This record gives sequence, structure tokens and C-alpha cells, in this order.
Amino acid sequence: MKVIDLTNLRRKDAPVLYRKVYYADAIVEVMADSLSLPIEFVVEHKPLGGVEIRVTLIDDIDYPILPIINHLKLHISELQSNGALP
Repeated sequence: MKVIDLTNLRRKDAPVLYRKVYYADAIVEVMADSLSLPIEFVVEHKPLGGVEIRVTLIDDIDYPILPIINHLKLHISELQSNGALP
């Protein structure tokens, strides 16, 4: 299982500055097969420091969800730390 890219990345306008909501299509490679999964994720800055990332898959898939969500969280945290999120 490998996250290749996030495409169609768009940010939802929110009145709260410490919480950012994004929508994207995740390109994921599962057993030599590429899947495009619509996702929603939230990047929230905590009051005492640190960042919490929550990922929601919009469609149902025929694959265990937890490994995909964990890999997506790692990929999103790398994008966030590199400043690649809008």
C-alpha cells in the first residue's frame, strides 16, 4: 500500500483559523492497482502545540480502511510540514 499523490486539492473556507478543512482525490496504489479515492481531511492546530490530522474516506472501498488512513495521515503531515497545502 502506497500513497502516490493528492489531486484536485481544494480548501473549504472556514471561519476558524486553527482548523482547515480540505477535499482531495487520493491516488493510492494497492497490490499493483491504482485507486482514486475521494477524501476529506482536517488539519487542526492544538492550543498547546502540535497538529492533529483527521482523514475521512467519502466512498466505501473493498480494502481495510485503517492502513489507508494511516498512510494518508503520514503523507498529509509531510505536505503540511513542507508548506505544500493551500
